[in-house]
Amino acid sequence: MIDTLVVNVAPGETRIALLDGARVVELRHHRAGRESIVGNLYLGRVTRLLRGANGAFIDIGQERPGFLNAGDARPDAHGPVSPIGRYVAEGAAMLVQVSRDALHRKGPRLTLRPSLVGRYVVFSPGRGGIEVSRRITGKAERARLARLLGEARDGGDGFTLRSAAQGAADDRILGDMADLHDAWGQARRLSEKTSPPACLWTAPDPLAAAVADHPGLRRVVIDDAETLAAARWLMAGGDAALERYREDAPIFESFAVEAALEEAFEARLGLPSGGALIIEETHALCAIDVDGGGATGSSSSLRVNLEAAEAIARQLRLRAIGGVIVIDFLRLGKRDHRRRVIEALAAALADDREAVAPEGFSRLGLVEMRRRRRRPSLAEVLGEPGERRKNPATAALDICRAAAREAAMAAAGAVALRVAPEVAAAFTPSLLAAVEKAAGRAVELTADAAYQRQDWRIDLY
Repeated sequence: MIDTLVVNVAPGETRIALLDGARVVELRHHRAGRESIVGNLYLGRVTRLLRGANGAFIDIGQERPGFLNAGDARPDAHGPVSPIGRYVAEGAAMLVQVSRDALHRKGPRLTLRPSLVGRYVVFSPGRGGIEVSRRITGKAERARLARLLGEARDGGDGFTLRSAAQGAADDRILGDMADLHDAWGQARRLSEKTSPPACLWTAPDPLAAAVADHPGLRRVVIDDAETLAAARWLMAGGDAALERYREDAPIFESFAVEAALEEAFEARLGLPSGGALIIEETHALCAIDVDGGGATGSSSSLRVNLEAAEAIARQLRLRAIGGVIVIDFLRLGKRDHRRRVIEALAAALADDREAVAPEGFSRLGLVEMRRRRRRPSLAEVLGEPGERRKNPATAALDICRAAAREAAMAAAGAVALRVAPEVAAAFTPSLLAAVEKAAGRAVELTADAAYQRQDWRIDLY
C-alpha cells in the first residue's frame, strides 16, 4: 500500500514518487506545457464523424482534436452501442471530459459521461445512485456513508464514496460533495455562454490527486517551500505528516527514486534466481519475455516464473505501461504450476487500479492482459521513441535541476551552461526564466557542437 509521497519541484517540472515503505511503486512527471488534461471538462465542437471507426473528432483547443468513441458517447455505459451519428452531429457544440491524454500521434480520448473526482466523493452528473468503494469493508461504515449521501443527495445525480471517505467527518464529505456539484453547475452555465473550444473546469492538480488517490498516506515529503505551504490544506484532517526536505543530497537520490528511474529505463531486468525479464514497448503492445538464465526442470522454471510475476507487476506500474501486454513465461508442463503463476501475477497486480488481471495461459502458452492507459508511459515521457536514452527535453530538465542545486550552494554571480545543440534547443524562454528564478541569478546558455546529449558543463562566476 502506498504510504509515502516524495515530491521534487524543479524548474519546468514537478516529479512525484509513490512509495510503499522504501520501495518505489509509481512515478509521475508533470512538465510545464505538457500537463495532463485527464478529468478536465471542455466545450468542444464536433469537426468530423468517422463512421467507419464509429467515432468523432472534437476540437477542444488542444494541439490535436480529441476522439469520442460511440461507446463513450452512449448515456448508459452498459447499454448497446449505436452509430456515432445517433449521439453527435458535425458542427455541434458538446460538453466533454478528457478520459485519456494524447498518446503517440493520437489526440485525447473523450467521453460524454463525465465524472468529477474529489477527495472523498466521485460525482456523476445525471447518473443516479449511490455506491461505496469496495475497499471500505465495514458494514456499519458502509451503511453510514450511504445514508449520509442518501439524505444529502438531491435529484438524479450519482455519487461514489471513495476509500478516503472511510472514517472521514460528515462535514468534510458533504463539503466535497457540494464543491463538486457546484463545479458541475458552473461548468454547465459557462457552456451556455461560451464559444467552443474552451476549458470549463480543470481537474485537481497532480499533488492533490495523488493525496486523494491514496488515503493510507503516512508521510508527504516536499523539497519546495512554496509547494509545501500550498499543500497544507490537503493534509487537513488526515493522518499523514507533511515534511519539508532539507538535506544536501537531492530528494530523489535520498529516497532511491533516481535508482528506480534508471532501472525503469533498462530493457533487461535481472531476477534473484539468475533469470531476467526482457521488456519491449511498441505502439501496438508491450512484449515481456522471461529468460530462465539456465534454469532447468519444472521446479526451477516455476521459481523463476514466480519471481518474474512479481517483478512484472511492479515494472508495469513503475513504467506506466498501458494497453495490451503479452508475457512469455518459461514453459511449464504441470497445470498446477501454471495456475500458481497466474495466481501470483494476479496477487501482485491487486493494488494496481489500472491493471486487469489475466485469466490464464493461451493455447500458445502466452499470458495476455491489459492495463488501462490514461497517460504516456515513462519511456514516452523521458525517452526517444524506440531508443533507450533520454530525449533532449529530459536532458535539459536534468541540467536545470543540477544548475539550481549548484547555484544554491554558491556565492552570488552568474551561471553559465554549456550543452549540446539539441539540448539547448529544448531550453524554451519559459524554462530558462524558471532556471534563473530558481538559481536567483542570470543564466548564460551556450550550445556546443562538441557536446553529446548526455554531456553538460556548469560554471559559476
